[in-house]
Amino acid sequence: MKKIILIIFFSLVIAVFVSFNYLLWERESREKDIKNLQDINSSNSITINILNRQLENLDNSLKIKDESINRLNEENNKLKKDLEKLNQDYLESIKVITRKNETISYFYENLQNINPDVIEAPIKKWAEYINNGDYESAYKTFYVNKEEEKETFADFTNKYKDKVKSIEIKSIAFCNNEIENQYGVSMLQKGDVFFTVELDVKLVENVNDKDVLFINGSNHKIFGLQYNTKENKWHISNIFEID
Repeated sequence: MKKIILIIFFSLVIAVFVSFNYLLWERESREKDIKNLQDINSSNSITINILNRQLENLDNSLKIKDESINRLNEENNKLKKDLEKLNQDYLESIKVITRKNETISYFYENLQNINPDVIEAPIKKWAEYINNGDYESAYKTFYVNKEEEKETFADFTNKYKDKVKSIEIKSIAFCNNEIENQYGVSMLQKGDVFFTVELDVKLVENVNDKDVLFINGSNHKIFGLQYNTKENKWHISNIFEID
């Protein structure tokens, strides 16, 4: 009986020892697993940090590239606008040269018999047409052909219809000094011939003066005239204010 009890006791002791050793082994194994996980986590954190820095660097590089692209686009757009302006200036210069040549040719060809009445005739016709309500003919004293039109017929008519009752020309005289003093020498270089014109204008009653080119009563204006070689006639190019 004692032997059986001893055997059972030793069996229990061995079982406890084995269990204890197993628990120790499992603890060590878990500690190793935990350490491995910590190492992996630390490594992952380092990797994530590195990737984050790389992403930040890429973002910064993209921002710099975007800024460069935007700057280049702005410069390109500015160059395009400058080129368009140069083209417009070039075309305008060609027109100015053509007008000057036409004016010079007219005066050269008619040097012996220049008649101021012929040059100033469009101004007189303009006033006559406005007084008669013939706005289409008045429009043609400004624009001989479609290429020269700077405004529509409706816009032109709107300046006079139901606003100007009558226009009487008091005097017409050649002028250069007023244009040069007020608008500069460049205006004289466009090939136009200029007249200072005194007008007596009567406006329609109760018309708003702000919507009209003239005031009621005496008006002093400068009329610019151009010569059109195709139509062989003079026409009004513009009406300027005199300060």
